[in-house]
Amino acid sequence: MCKNWWQRPLRMMRRDYLGDFSKFLNADMDKLARETKTLWKANCEWIMATPGCAPGTGYLVTFNSEKFEKLQGLGKRDLLREYVPIAKKHKLHVIAYINMHWYSYEFARKNPGWEQLCKDGVPYGQKHPLYGNGTTFCVNSPWRNWAFEMIQEVMKTGVDGCFLDGPVVYPEACYCPYCQKKFEKFSGENRMPDFCDWKDPLWKTFALFRSHSWAEFMRDATNAAKQINENAVMFLNGGHFNTSNIILGYDAGRMEMFQTFTGAEDFFHCTDLYRSPYTSLNLSRFLSAGKNPSVVFTHHTLSSWHYVPLPEAELSTALAQATAGGSNTWFAIFYPAIEKTKKYATGALKSTGSLISRAEKYIAESRSCAETGIMISNQTLYFYISSHKGLSYQAGSGREQGLIIDSGKDNDTADINGMRKVSEEILNNENHGCLDLCNFAHIPARVIWDEYLDETHLSEIKVLILPDAACLSECHIDAIMNFVRNGGILISDFESGMYDSEGNHVARKHWLEFLGIKEICGVFRPSRIEDYMVLTEKIGNIEKDILIPRPVNALAIKPAKDARILAKFLKPINLAYRQPEGISDYPAIIMTERGKGRVVYFPSAIFESFNRFHIDIHKNLVHSLIRMITPGGLQIETDAPGSLAMELRENEKFQILHLVNVTSDMKRPMDKIIHIHNVSISIKTNRKKAFSLSSGKSLPATFQKTKLSFVVPVVNDYEIILLS
Repeated sequence: MCKNWWQRPLRMMRRDYLGDFSKFLNADMDKLARETKTLWKANCEWIMATPGCAPGTGYLVTFNSEKFEKLQGLGKRDLLREYVPIAKKHKLHVIAYINMHWYSYEFARKNPGWEQLCKDGVPYGQKHPLYGNGTTFCVNSPWRNWAFEMIQEVMKTGVDGCFLDGPVVYPEACYCPYCQKKFEKFSGENRMPDFCDWKDPLWKTFALFRSHSWAEFMRDATNAAKQINENAVMFLNGGHFNTSNIILGYDAGRMEMFQTFTGAEDFFHCTDLYRSPYTSLNLSRFLSAGKNPSVVFTHHTLSSWHYVPLPEAELSTALAQATAGGSNTWFAIFYPAIEKTKKYATGALKSTGSLISRAEKYIAESRSCAETGIMISNQTLYFYISSHKGLSYQAGSGREQGLIIDSGKDNDTADINGMRKVSEEILNNENHGCLDLCNFAHIPARVIWDEYLDETHLSEIKVLILPDAACLSECHIDAIMNFVRNGGILISDFESGMYDSEGNHVARKHWLEFLGIKEICGVFRPSRIEDYMVLTEKIGNIEKDILIPRPVNALAIKPAKDARILAKFLKPINLAYRQPEGISDYPAIIMTERGKGRVVYFPSAIFESFNRFHIDIHKNLVHSLIRMITPGGLQIETDAPGSLAMELRENEKFQILHLVNVTSDMKRPMDKIIHIHNVSISIKTNRKKAFSLSSGKSLPATFQKTKLSFVVPVVNDYEIILLS
């Protein structure tokens, strides 16, 4: 059983009244609490302790306090103290929302010295008005004491804890006197570098300082809350896995020891760019890789139109994916659009929300039992800059229009700052592409952070994938090599492990030899036109000699003597409508045996190209290799389309198979999920029975040796299969 209430599966929601709480004041609060439970399927509700609206009202409160200014229009009403006992009567836990990143200019003028400053001394909020109007404060300034007092005043109302929306260590900041003094002590230097100037060695130190500052603020904020209630839960907003982490100072591993949950937003935004249908699942896997319970935040709004409800299919899949990845769910609804929101939301909540609610006792304290681990390295997100200048060539779109084809051009910015931008694009595509490749290939996967790439965590998986995990420590290298020698499978690509944990290029001859590399000769010019690789032997159902599009970015290597060459690059062309010119001397895939295990190395950024172009043969190649070399084969075999993701988790009683269906009307936002019928599934397991939680029926199943096989008659938006 879960020791603490916050360790059980939580379904969080927030009603957002912006600056007008009249709807709440005049409502039947008992009815609202009952509705939270029965209509919205939530067991934890957020209530606004401070507004999150224009023009930066984070300094105003919705409860009675002698220390803080109250929002106008509330009179003597105390929203928190009135609603908290009613919510608890309905067995709802209550989290107070505190806006800690958005303040009015007027409030800033009353408190000089609190604002985050850019290097030229101009407040960040003056250069970049928050949401068009407002400013923000520095975590190292005296504002921090004001913030801690705010948290304590909120905790005195009887809430179970606080969610801090911010603070944010914003880009270009902070260079205030308090940061200058603290940075000198941190670094031993009496100057501060220009923001994001990779030419200055001090920039990396400044980046770490900003991360430490944010974590220290959260440490002290949590201590302040626990002085009022030792059981207070505290968490904040932030934690995506992309290269912007360094400019925001966020590090999930460093932050997790100071908060109860690890959470981040996956708000839907209408965009003209491709958006994976599995963003919530991927984020959920990342957030749940730490020790804390995790939560994925979903706005129930259509992009930036906050009074238009999110389509039912989008809400349904967001909730399902967060749960399948091991996270708690959260969504916000906005007044005055609440009645329309009810109409659109209740369909998804009756199906997906109800299923998640019913599954609570089965999925409690579950953990991933995926045999495949994917390392997403925050050190690499922070510090990776490829040393190969040739990668700065812009490959172009490859699009032909008006008898002209965009085949790329030389990039004039091949200096270190330009190379950082190139490296960022490759790495972000690598991480997201690797996760999505596993989704579309039905490969259950767990994420591994830098902090947990060790013998203990590696012993729980059979396959480790390094999607350009470039910046690894010697301890990481040793752990990976021991994992393989003891029988593990390593799939590594591009520049994984070729830099130390601070991003410095290192000559790790032993690591290159371990991967099967004798020498790195250079890079191919980035290309997406008429450049290919070809298998030198059949892999799964992929025939030898078939041309496969070469990933855009690739290294030219010489293989070690004991490396088995599975594919080679063709001689580069990068010219349209030109015949291939034969096979090059450079391998495109090599495999080596190391101890009891094996290493497959792609000299190219294979996952980057999958994320950019979504070409099935890149997915099928990785899928077939894992099947071919993993003892016992794939963890799951199925005839389902790639639009049905599968995630496998377990607790003491069950293995839990999550099936998330994103088969839809071929666009985002999705309007309707198309149901899939008669899905055949075979799972490596010692469990012998399968039970459909959505239908409440046992599924006829056969068990042979180590595999359980069954057919799911229909998968709607979401299905949970219990294996016992």
